[in-house]
Amino acid sequence: MPISNPNYLSEFNPKSDYRIAKYLDLTKFISLLHQESLFFCRLDKLEDGFEGTYPKLSIQKRMEYDKNLYKKSHKQKNQSSTELEKSNSNQLEWDQKFKSLICVCCWNKSEKESIALWKIYSNFQKGIMITTSIDKLKNSFTLTKEDVNLVKVKYIDYKTDYIPFDTFTKPAFHKHEAYHFEEEVRLIYTVKFEGGLTYDWSKEEVNQGKYLNINIKELIDEIIISPYSPNWYCELVQDIVNKYGLDIKIKKSELTYPE
Repeated sequence: MPISNPNYLSEFNPKSDYRIAKYLDLTKFISLLHQESLFFCRLDKLEDGFEGTYPKLSIQKRMEYDKNLYKKSHKQKNQSSTELEKSNSNQLEWDQKFKSLICVCCWNKSEKESIALWKIYSNFQKGIMITTSIDKLKNSFTLTKEDVNLVKVKYIDYKTDYIPFDTFTKPAFHKHEAYHFEEEVRLIYTVKFEGGLTYDWSKEEVNQGKYLNINIKELIDEIIISPYSPNWYCELVQDIVNKYGLDIKIKKSELTYPE
């Protein structure tokens, strides 16, 4: 299914067709080629606890709204507010459950290579970076059956900023401002959940997320090897790429110090 963001996502759409990259280790790279699939990780499995959550201000505004609504519907002044407190608690629990149903595949805007991203998501000795563009990424999903969104992440301060409650997936379009250096573009997929906001993750290959099929030849533009990788590693990766029928010449990182 082609990626097509609804109108309410317009402010998060990438504004142009630009280069993006994904940093991988060798195991994840081989998995990508072998399965011809991108891995979408559950939000609740990511290291950042703020992922998929509402900021403090959003929660406060929602509680104030619920409180005012409660007062209008209960005219007895001395009536207990236990029901309201329970509702607020249930809502926070619901938010956490919904977080486990949203899966993301993360990319980074990449005019130039990033030392930080090499270190965090790969390594200097045996890392791999694949590049593509916004349009090529979209086109690689043309035959994918699932409904996927593509958004440019908005970075916020979770103490002072606000996320409206106009759609359940809106928190997944945001990240903590401490990650701003990543300039992330992310694919978002919400699993088809059952009653009670549950999903049987045991039927997936791994319970940390879900693989979605893509057109691998449409997806990959360049394959770049990490700065300090030895020559034999470059040859190994090139052999792997050739084995999977990709006509792509491996490149060495532009951060490699010339011999």
